[in-house]
Amino acid sequence: MSRSDSSTLFINLRFFLVLVLSVILIFFDVRKKVFNDFRYYIETALYPVLIFADSPQSVSQAVSNQFKTRSELIDENERLSTENYLQRVDIMRLQTLEQENAALRKLLNSPLQSSSRRMFAEVISVDSDPYLQRIVVNRGSSSGVYDGMPVITDEGLVGQVVSVSYASSRVLLFSDPSSAIPVINIRNQVRAILSGTGMHDELVIENVPRSTDIKEGDLLTTSGLGGVFPEGYPVAIVSSVGFSEDQPFAEVKAKPLVDTDKIRYVLMFWYQSNTNADSQGVKPKEQTDNKRILRQERIKRLIDSLTDDYRADGTRLEKTKTSGSTGEQAQVRAETGGE
Repeated sequence: MSRSDSSTLFINLRFFLVLVLSVILIFFDVRKKVFNDFRYYIETALYPVLIFADSPQSVSQAVSNQFKTRSELIDENERLSTENYLQRVDIMRLQTLEQENAALRKLLNSPLQSSSRRMFAEVISVDSDPYLQRIVVNRGSSSGVYDGMPVITDEGLVGQVVSVSYASSRVLLFSDPSSAIPVINIRNQVRAILSGTGMHDELVIENVPRSTDIKEGDLLTTSGLGGVFPEGYPVAIVSSVGFSEDQPFAEVKAKPLVDTDKIRYVLMFWYQSNTNADSQGVKPKEQTDNKRILRQERIKRLIDSLTDDYRADGTRLEKTKTSGSTGEQAQVRAETGGE
C-alpha cells in the first residue's frame, strides 16, 4: 500500500470516528441533557470574550449616535414641532365639535354624553393558551378597573376587561372566539355583530343576509349598542364578501385595525352608557309647545272629574249647587241602586 493510500484511509477513518462521536454527543445532549451544566459554565466563561468581540460595533454605534449631525437634529425637531402643532389644531376642533354636539342634544332634549376618564396601562403577559386570545395589563382594582371596562389603543378597539385582581387585569381581545362586538358600517349605517375567530388577523360577521349592502373596504366602528363599548371607535375593515347559492347568508370577513400580537400599551377608560344630562350640569330644553301643554291639562282635568264622580265602591256622587249666606256650597247626595 502506498503512502498516499494510507493517508487517505487514515483521514477517512478519522472523519468516521469524529462523525460517530458527534452523533453520540448530540444524542446524549438532546435526550439526557447531560451537557446543560457544562454549556452554562462555558458560556459564562466566554461571556467577557463575546463582549470584547462585540465592543468595536458597540463603540462605533455609540460614537455615531453621539456625533449625529446638527442638520438631522434640526430636521427632526421641525418635524416633531409640526406634528405637535397639527395635533393641537385637531384637539381644538374636537373641543368645538363637542360643544356643538352638546348644544344640538340640548335642543333635541337628548341626554348629554360626558367625556370619560382614561388611564394608560402596559401589557405584562400574554395568555399561552392558543385557543384564548387574552392579555394581562398592569392595572387592577387598586386603579379603579372594573369588569367590562373598554380597552383601546391609538389605532382602534382592543377588547374589554373580563377579570380584575388587585394589581392586574385580564383583557379579552376582540379576536377571541367568544368575543362579539356590535358594529356599524360607516358608509351606510348598517348594523352587524363582529365575532372573533381565534386568529389575530381575521374577524367574521355572521348571519348577514345576501341583500345587505356591505362591500369590501367598508370601515366598521362600534355602534354603542349593548352598553359595553362606546360609539364611534374603529374596529376593522371589511376584507372580503362571499356569496353561495345554497346559503341564505353572506360570508363576510374583516381585518382588524389593531394587531394584537404587537400590543404593548393600551388605554383603559371609564364608560357609562346611560349618562344623564344632569351629570354635566346642563339641562335639556323645556317643552314650549303650548297646544300640547293645554291638551295635557284638559286630559288631566277630565280624569280628575271622572274620578270625583265615583266612589271607591262604585256608587255615584250627585253634586247640586245651593246658595247660602256664606256663599256657594256643594251638597252631595249618595244615589244607590235601590233608591
